[in-house]
Amino acid sequence: MVRPWSKMNRLATRRKDPWNNNARKDIVKGQPLNPSAAIEQRYYTALRVLIERMIADTELELKKLFKTEHAEEYFAQDNRSFAQDASISSQARILTNALIKKYTDLFASLSKPMAERFAEESDKSSDVAVKSSIRQLSDDLTLSTKTITSGPLVDILSATITENVGLIKSIPAQYLNGVQGAVMRSITTGNGMQDLVPYLQKHKGITLRRARMIAQDQTKKSFSTLSKARMEKANIREYEWLHTSGSRHPRKLHIQMNGNIYRYDDPPVIDEKTGERGIPGQAINCACRMRPILNFGEN
Repeated sequence: MVRPWSKMNRLATRRKDPWNNNARKDIVKGQPLNPSAAIEQRYYTALRVLIERMIADTELELKKLFKTEHAEEYFAQDNRSFAQDASISSQARILTNALIKKYTDLFASLSKPMAERFAEESDKSSDVAVKSSIRQLSDDLTLSTKTITSGPLVDILSATITENVGLIKSIPAQYLNGVQGAVMRSITTGNGMQDLVPYLQKHKGITLRRARMIAQDQTKKSFSTLSKARMEKANIREYEWLHTSGSRHPRKLHIQMNGNIYRYDDPPVIDEKTGERGIPGQAINCACRMRPILNFGEN
């Protein structure tokens, strides 16, 4: 059986100059693979527009509810009757249920096209980055840079779309179910908007930060997974782990892994608590990168 490296080994024997910048002559390093910040920002912006629309509408409708004559009368009285409480609670439940349905349906209808667009952009970004990195390995190595559209990549793209559809659809449910509970508590305490305004302000920030985290995490994860599949298709079996500083809470394990070389078919432990193994960008909020490696000294 002819080893997939045989042709590259012959080519490497013919040209030695490209390897002079490497510490080991039998190892060739490509350029680091970097996920697109532009894709991450576009994804977050699309989520933010939807979230801000949902929040503005929710706040407006709640202010209208609490400014009705019946509601103002209820909150102004010291001795509230059960009938009054039940009436305002019923109106609040009807309103919040309507908001939940409205925005659950809206996010659901837009989730698939948003996820498909994100997956398509991630795929193109990975394709460009991998081709560029392979070209840097050597102009003389005849590694295929043709876009891979079958096999593992089809499955990866499908899984990416499914995961992001679920994440997008979870946003209104998480926010509005919390709002509904806060509204009911504000009625029970009799404080109304006095309790509700701080809650709405706090959870607007929480929801937008979650959207930012989704965009960051999914951009890195999808890019790394797609790039790994492309590298393996090109018979590139190893990569160098590059830790990216800047996080307020960097993983000590990932710092220690910086500069180490790993195999794609034997990934390292990336989470000591769970024992999960993987590649840079796979763990939640991991900003580490990988640099493709050609190892001509491999047995």
